Amino acid sequence: MIKKEHVSLLQENEEIIMTLHRHWVILVFHFLYFIALFWTSIILLTYQNAIIQIFWSAIYWWGLSLYWILFLTFILLYWINDELDLFIITNMRIIGIEQISVLSRSVTECSLDKVQEVNAHTSGIVEALFGYWDVHIHSASETSNIIVKYAPDPIENARRINNIIQQYKDQKV
Repeated sequence: MIKKEHVSLLQENEEIIMTLHRHWVILVFHFLYFIALFWTSIILLTYQNAIIQIFWSAIYWWGLSLYWILFLTFILLYWINDELDLFIITNMRIIGIEQISVLSRSVTECSLDKVQEVNAHTSGIVEALFGYWDVHIHSASETSNIIVKYAPDPIENARRINNIIQQYKDQKV
């Protein structure tokens, strides 16, 4: 659970009601990349003698090492980009923090009274089986529409966000 003290984006009298992270199935995608790395390495090691005849042994091992380093770096960066995405719903607004790349982050926020609709979208057998897909939060502004990709239980989370918005609007009246 994220505490108010840990989030510098919160304003005074603002409380975190819920947070959304990516679904755990993202880790399966990262694991599939690792399996691809493993099997391509097995293939390269199987044809090691044929490749070494074309290239020198030092170039082969250097190339294989470089391949592993680059592929593992790719997997790590992909994991970091997904792991650091966070969507915070407070009693006053919705904050979307998306990691674009290692050194680039996008923060989008939208006041709860500006939210026009919250939609959940699911499609496919795998998505329905594991219970993940997208939650779309549309606001009055074109620039602050928030899309929570690979959200866990998107229909229930969209319903919870709608309830939070309705409570906020009822308190304002």
